[in-house]
Amino acid sequence: MNIKVLALILLAFCAQPAWSATPAASPTADSPALTTRLALRDLWVEHIFWIRTYAQANQSADQKQAKVAADQVVDNATKIANSIAPLYGQPAADQLLKLLAGHWGAVKHYSDATVAKDAKGKQAAVTELTTNAKAIAAFLAGANPNLPEATLVNMLSAHGGHHVAQIDEFAAHDYAGEARTWSMMRTHILALADALTAALVKQFPDKF
Repeated sequence: MNIKVLALILLAFCAQPAWSATPAASPTADSPALTTRLALRDLWVEHIFWIRTYAQANQSADQKQAKVAADQVVDNATKIANSIAPLYGQPAADQLLKLLAGHWGAVKHYSDATVAKDAKGKQAAVTELTTNAKAIAAFLAGANPNLPEATLVNMLSAHGGHHVAQIDEFAAHDYAGEARTWSMMRTHILALADALTAALVKQFPDKF
């Protein structure tokens, strides 16, 4: 499948409702549920911010900025993974970190292949992203019964599609298009963070 076509297909998922589940109760001010929701939102927005920074620096051949951004992506992934340790244990956090590393590795592969004008490398990276999305979905659904695996696959695939579209737009100097993608990407990642929070609150009501 053509990579651009695949990206558009994945972006189409964003037109659908991001999540069917809702929290059992709305979080109140200063509640653990609200604190968790805001913390996860910050972490996931940082994820897309630093990957965007890497993709932009990579396209501009700014190796110093790309290195800083890449280090921040890894640091952020570690924080996201460790955020589940209090509820699921450190082994689960370590497994999630491996999966997030795979996601980052696939996006970096796509960015690097785009800069190198390596069409086969780009296609391989899309395959990596797709496989990784399924693996993360299976992991999260296995840990929390309130996270439907099929829905997670759709959401994570759409997320990967945003990365692909964004990198392509930087390469084409389509900055207006990238601005639109960024807006959709941010809205989508906030929906994902909120869905994860809702599932945690439902699974561990005594903690929230």
